[in-house]
Amino acid sequence: MKEIYQHFRKEEHDKITMLNGKFEIASRDYYPVLLDFLDPRERKIVRSIAGSYPDLRVEFYGGGTGERERERAMIIPELLEAAKDDFEVLVFEIGYPEKFVTLTHRNVLGAVMNVGLDRSLIGDIITGDRIQLAIAEPYAPMFRETLGRIKNAPVTLTEIPHESFMDAVDDGKSHVILSSSFRLDTVISEVIKEGRAKSKSRVEKGKVKVNHSIVTEPSFIMETGDIVSVRHFGRFVIDSLIAETRKGKYRILVRLYRDG
Repeated sequence: MKEIYQHFRKEEHDKITMLNGKFEIASRDYYPVLLDFLDPRERKIVRSIAGSYPDLRVEFYGGGTGERERERAMIIPELLEAAKDDFEVLVFEIGYPEKFVTLTHRNVLGAVMNVGLDRSLIGDIITGDRIQLAIAEPYAPMFRETLGRIKNAPVTLTEIPHESFMDAVDDGKSHVILSSSFRLDTVISEVIKEGRAKSKSRVEKGKVKVNHSIVTEPSFIMETGDIVSVRHFGRFVIDSLIAETRKGKYRILVRLYRDG
């Protein structure tokens, strides 16, 4: 296990320890252990830990078909099986007066979080012609009873079959930036086209999240695959390092998702 810590950031070590504890429980009790919804970075950690437990396997499911951005994980001892129902995922469609209000992903997420649900209990939120989202089943009753309005508009909640859960539409735009380093404030400065001091201030004031966690250290070093959310701007993903220039700068491909 010790070598796993070396491949991840210091800030992630507590999460690695917590997740490893779930593997130990599944191995000791020989019983499947269900985790909350995980983002891609957290699933990477889970897959890395799984390599240390040959008697266990991990399956992921977030509702519907195909891979989701957020999925629950189940740690399963060998010879045991798990069905989709065992992942305890429910999918809802939100009805609202479309002619009078426009709801964005941010509006929906904010309203759901205000219900009192932790982000780890919420799966993908799909917006567009319809609004759908996945919820951890044990918390669905509270969600139903409490969520009555979004952006001051009345909403209705209808549980739908998993096969009706729409796929997310990737409306991101690829963009190449030239950065002097992989520092968080430097990369943000290049992506949003603002002064470094302003980007540094955004980070220090807690207005930036990396992989869904607030980061307040401007010198935080970015890695490929990181998801960065900047309040009132949107989010971007570090896609890849294209090349290092002769002058020592980095040509980085990012994918931009503006708040809608």
